Amino acid sequence: MTLGFIIKIIIEVFVVLLIGYGIMNEEKLVAFEDELFPVLKFCFHKYILKDLKKKKRARLRVISGKESAGDAERSVA
Repeated sequence: MTLGFIIKIIIEVFVVLLIGYGIMNEEKLVAFEDELFPVLKFCFHKYILKDLKKKKRARLRVISGKESAGDAERSVA
């Protein structure tokens, strides 16, 4: 047996035990999910959407630029 195979089996056993624990304590798990949802929603809005808005603003600045589309066509031609 290689070390990678042993680690894989240990992780699989751990996952099966976690699933069994989740089934046995379903009420606690549902209560935890209910508490976790507002936290994840807050983090998503604060960090993920904030980054997307910054990228969108930067892209709009590049697209708009100082030149108009007609000026850009004249300089290329």
